[in-house]
Amino acid sequence: MSETVDYDLLCAAFQNRAARIGIIGLGYVGLPLALTGIRVGFKVLGFDIDPARVEELGRGRSMIKHIPDATVAAAIATQRFEPTTDFDRLGEPDALLICVPTPLTRNREPDLTYVVQTCEAIGRRLSA
Repeated sequence: MSETVDYDLLCAAFQNRAARIGIIGLGYVGLPLALTGIRVGFKVLGFDIDPARVEELGRGRSMIKHIPDATVAAAIATQRFEPTTDFDRLGEPDALLICVPTPLTRNREPDLTYVVQTCEAIGRRLSA
């Protein structure tokens, strides 16, 4: 059974910062994006496959040099940022942003393996 989305309500939720954003991949792109979302008032559910990374973030520790631990700790303290490895929670956010690596192949073309795997994980858990 599929749900009908009320796009006007969804747009209003984003405009008044009541929407919850899901960010898949909490590395050098996803973590700053999550922190920006939190700073402007959104709730962010951050997904990552690395349990150690999620644990460190949950303790307020950054694994990215230019992001101080204090910034992550402050985000956690707001209770608007929750890092998780539980991809069964993909249905909770109102929007999902994919921030996974796209390394270059030997031919200098993007390797989309991580993007494809992420989309497959989303597809297994969400239905239209």
